[in-house]
Amino acid sequence: MTNEITVRIDCSLKEMYNILENKGFVLIDKYNLEDIYYIPKNVDVNKQSIKKILEKYILIRKVIQFLPDDFIKSYNVVKLTLKNKKIASDGTIVSQSKSDCEIKDINEGKNFLKELGYKELMTIKEEAVVYCKDGLKLVIKNVENSDNLIEVETVEDNIELDTIDKLKEKINKLQIPINTDDYFVKKAEIKIKKIL
Repeated sequence: MTNEITVRIDCSLKEMYNILENKGFVLIDKYNLEDIYYIPKNVDVNKQSIKKILEKYILIRKVIQFLPDDFIKSYNVVKLTLKNKKIASDGTIVSQSKSDCEIKDINEGKNFLKELGYKELMTIKEEAVVYCKDGLKLVIKNVENSDNLIEVETVEDNIELDTIDKLKEKINKLQIPINTDDYFVKKAEIKIKKIL
């Protein structure tokens, strides 16, 4: 089971790309996401804590995946993604898991979730690029109408990257312009606060 840290970027995306490339990082992936969040119909977002809302939800995720040969050609994937998170009272993500199921059509997915008793909460769009060096993958996220973020996941079979503390240490050693006040920035929480 993987876990992750997510921090805010304190410079422009172009500056961050240049800094990483100068440090020997290589661009290995590029994709765009459109996540439509669904929660149970009986959840009242005005009465429930944001932490509780974000512990379990379902996404309809539309992915535009760019091909690695030129990062221009692409293909689309649509899937249902179930996310489960255990979040401590201080906002730390203790553990998380996800399950994916590819579907053919967004509207069929929406109808399916409505029949299961879920309602649409919000949509978050982002553009992501992934840089890598020595097994450390940094996902740079340009989130629409929100902060630019860097997400780093633990790697179970890499002794240098298998815990949250090791990820924090590794990203701090890079000395890149990030905000280390919060290692668990949640784009969904930012959006829900705007909605409320």
